[in-house]
This record gives sequence, structure tokens and C-alpha cells, in this order.
Amino acid sequence: MSSAGTIYARGIRKSFGAKLVLKDVDLDISSGEICCIIGPSGSGKSTLLRCINGLETVDSGVLKVNGENVGYYETETAYHALSKRELALQRTRIGMVFQQFNLFPNMTAKENVMAGPVLVKGGDKREAARRAQELLASVGLGAFGEHYPAQLSGGQQQRVAMARSLAMDPDIMLFDEPTSALDPEKVGEVLAVMKDLAKKGMTMVVVTHEMGFAREVSDSLLFMDEGFVVERGDAREVLARPKERRTQAFLEKVL
Repeated sequence: MSSAGTIYARGIRKSFGAKLVLKDVDLDISSGEICCIIGPSGSGKSTLLRCINGLETVDSGVLKVNGENVGYYETETAYHALSKRELALQRTRIGMVFQQFNLFPNMTAKENVMAGPVLVKGGDKREAARRAQELLASVGLGAFGEHYPAQLSGGQQQRVAMARSLAMDPDIMLFDEPTSALDPEKVGEVLAVMKDLAKKGMTMVVVTHEMGFAREVSDSLLFMDEGFVVERGDAREVLARPKERRTQAFLEKVL
């Protein structure tokens, strides 16, 4: 059975200096699952995503994404770090959308979406342009391909960022609070694209404060606090009837 679109973590620990940010985190995400991660600021949610995407290296524990160790390959006697090129290729299978849109300001929307397939994968420019136009249309921006980021609203920029991630044909999409930098009336635009991705069976891990989205779209919910996974379960069940006191206290404030 294919491991594409799966995440497996056991006992993940990650420190920055003396601060332990992830404390023995376990995670199982199946192909096609939508998992939302909630919790207060500083609880380790974004760090967990960055470890899954290979932007950070875990200190200890096992982390396999798409069936592969992230950033390493294993022999009978040791783990060996992947080269920068090998890691970059591994990361093409894991799309990530950040709070800030991180678009190239000197490139049009279409050029931003084309950049990865052409520069990282060495793809054909004409085919990349055709696919970029298709993806921009799929996020409702078919008419905005020649616009530069400064000419787009926050919601539009975030949708370009999503199209850019999708251009790499990832098996998994990670979202780090993708709506937190948006004006409230633009949030729905981005959530609509994410709902569409969910319907198409994309594996998604979403750090979010949008409890309505978590309730409506996600299969599982993870509540994190101070580096620990405090509670995990069916999204609607956890939101309606949290078992842990810490989860209850958090949800009372945000719901």
C-alpha cells in the first residue's frame, strides 16, 4: 500500500536553545485525512508543521512523511543527512502555506506559480505556464495572472500562494494559520479553496483559529499546549465534548 499522503510521528522532541518546544509528540495522519491543530500561541503548533516540512530538524523521535524519514535516509547502522538538493526534492511533495504570503514581489501571480516547477523541478516553461493558469483559475484568480502581488488583496495573495504550492503536485498540504493575516471579509475566500481541496481528497494539516472550519471540514483535531498534544480525536467530538480540562478551558475562550 502506498505511503503517499501519510504522516507518522513518535516521540518527536524539538528544542531551540534551552527551550523545549515539542515534547514527545505522536501523530498519525492517513492519506486523505484533514487534521486541524488548535491551541494557544507558543504551544508548538507551527514548529510541528515546520518539522513535517523539513524546515526544522527534530532533535529525537521518529518522523516519516510520505513513508520517508524527513531530511535523512536510514542504513542498517546509522541515519545520514540528505543533501540540500535531495531535501529540496523531498519537500516538493509537501506543500506549505504560511501566515504571510511570501510571494516574490517582482514576479506576476502566474510567474510565482511557475517558479517551483521550472526552477526546482526543471520543468518545461510552456507547460508550467499552462498549468499555472489552470491553477490560478481553480482558486478563482484566472483573470489575475499578470497582476503583481502589490496589486492583489491579502486574500488574493494567499490564494496565489496556495496555487504556487499546488503547482508542485504535493501529496500533503500544510497550512500555518493561513487566514490570520487577512481582513475578516477575505477569510471566506481562502477557506473556500481549502474546502475544495478537502473534497478532492488532499491530505491536509491545518493550524487554525477558525473553529467553524475545523468543525465542518476536518476529520481529526489535535489540541496542543506547551509543546504537548493534550487531546486528539474526532473534530466534532472534541469541539463539542472535550475530555481534558485544558482543552475545555481553551475552547470556552474561543468558541
